[in-house]
Amino acid sequence: MKTKLEQAMVCVVDIFHQYCLLKKIDDNLQFKEFRKLMQEQGQQFMNDTMPPNLDQEAYIKQLFQEADKNKDGNVKFTEFLCTFARFLDNAHHRSHNLDEGEKTSGHGHGHAHGHGHGHSH
Repeated sequence: MKTKLEQAMVCVVDIFHQYCLLKKIDDNLQFKEFRKLMQEQGQQFMNDTMPPNLDQEAYIKQLFQEADKNKDGNVKFTEFLCTFARFLDNAHHRSHNLDEGEKTSGHGHGHAHGHGHGHSH
């Protein structure tokens, strides 16, 4: 049986492949595929992190250019991991905001802050 983390990793790989296959050429995301992935799977991330001086299209282009480390016009999985790390960091920050809301609303995901991974609030 796979752990929750292993299941999450398989899910990320599956989603990446789902968008690569929009144009069945290779195991890379071309810009149109990357944009579709970001628009369909990364809306909360973009809402939370988009600089105020950029529109969504410009922000997606910026993210694509940052991810495309070798500047070949494609984002392979290892390059996508940098963008995904930003997704995870954003989700982590949102979880703490939810935790703060739990104190007054009584809702949330039960994230305990005594987990000892070395950050302060």
